[in-house]
Amino acid sequence: FTPSVSAGDVDKEKFPSVPKPENKIAGTEEYPLALTSMGTNLFAAEQAKNGDIKGMFFYNSNMAAGYSNTAYLADALSQLDLIVVVDVQMSETALLADYVLPDTSYLERLELPEFIGGKVPAVALRDQVLEKVHPNTRPVDQIFSELAEACGVGEYFPFTVEELAAAQLETVGVSLDELKEKGIVELSDPGFEYKTPAFKTPTEKFQFSSEAVGEAGLNPVIGWTPRLVEPKQGEFYLVGGKQGIHSHTMTQNVATMNAISREYGLERAWISVQDAAELGIADGDMIEIASSEHTGQVAARVTQRMRPGVVFLPTHYGGSSPYQSRAYEFGLNMTDFVPFHMEPGTGATMSQEVAVTVRKV
Repeated sequence: FTPSVSAGDVDKEKFPSVPKPENKIAGTEEYPLALTSMGTNLFAAEQAKNGDIKGMFFYNSNMAAGYSNTAYLADALSQLDLIVVVDVQMSETALLADYVLPDTSYLERLELPEFIGGKVPAVALRDQVLEKVHPNTRPVDQIFSELAEACGVGEYFPFTVEELAAAQLETVGVSLDELKEKGIVELSDPGFEYKTPAFKTPTEKFQFSSEAVGEAGLNPVIGWTPRLVEPKQGEFYLVGGKQGIHSHTMTQNVATMNAISREYGLERAWISVQDAAELGIADGDMIEIASSEHTGQVAARVTQRMRPGVVFLPTHYGGSSPYQSRAYEFGLNMTDFVPFHMEPGTGATMSQEVAVTVRKV
């Protein structure tokens, strides 16, 4: 609803544009509703498993631990000839890699300005505040630039992050020194007024039907779609979700975050009071959850906040990398239990489509 803001054009001689790849992004033809700028990583995993994709590079991504069924993804990635991971920790994906390129933390590097839209737009900067802790790490911009140089396309990166940041800020009348000092600077007030927005649709209005969805072979009208998996007698729906203190699986080994999880038992599986009573489960009891793909044990949280017939698992736990000692085997990984489903049209994971049994251990 409010105006967006971005940097203006910078000098193309000093900051040359990288040409777009000639090949199409994996999955955009097979899954026409996937974002054309991203494709679908699950289709890429499928292609790796059957040998059509030979190598993958990962940055700040733990695909092997949470994008879909972990056993399927580990098998798919093991078929690759090359895996390169850029990360700050030995994640489950890094364990599968041929090469791990150690990144610095965000506190040890300067990043590009962040342009923030709003009634009064602003620009913010995350600057380096610590000297590099581990000598054998490099900021990701340096890693990418040096990889480009090694691959014969270094001519597209003849500049530093500091030079690009300064050039971007110059286009909105802010200096890098000023932003480093203040952290955030408001830009000129565009005189915004609330009005009926123009949506990014063919009609510029909110639409209850979509021709693109219809052309992809799906129901073009918003409506109910039956579940792919329905629990049988004695089974439960298994659903998963996020917790406010964590970011996917990337923070599960952070000392303070992990301590909070342990103090409050945040790794527990939620089950309704009614279901727990029928199964003889008390709050804190160990329970076994089993699906067609996996079996695991975790403590139960008995609560009135769950509807009967449904069990909830947070999606941040069940780490399998021994290098992440705090997170290792703490809780369960919800995606271990889910078959490798792909959403028609988009190629996204269908992470909630699984039925499980539950019993007291």
